Amino acid sequence: MSLAPPPEAVYPDLPAASTAVQEYTRDLGYALFRRSTKPTRVLYTCDRAGKYDPRGKGPATHRTKQRVNTGSKKCDCPMRVELRLDSISQY
Repeated sequence: MSLAPPPEAVYPDLPAASTAVQEYTRDLGYALFRRSTKPTRVLYTCDRAGKYDPRGKGPATHRTKQRVNTGSKKCDCPMRVELRLDSISQY
């Protein structure tokens, strides 16, 4: 399944842009979470970004200490959305 990124648009401020991006992704059935925030930039990544970490499932772990019936939604999704605040001088 291919996920469509949010359309490029211009918003009055970062909170309005964040709200629009979250509503768009929610309508399509996936989620983004805020990876980092700076005063002029917000970076969102897919909630399934990253690789599954099978801690406690390796063959070297004693059988009584292995975790069972665990899983993860992680699938190394590359989706990233960057919201930038462009300063436009008004005269």
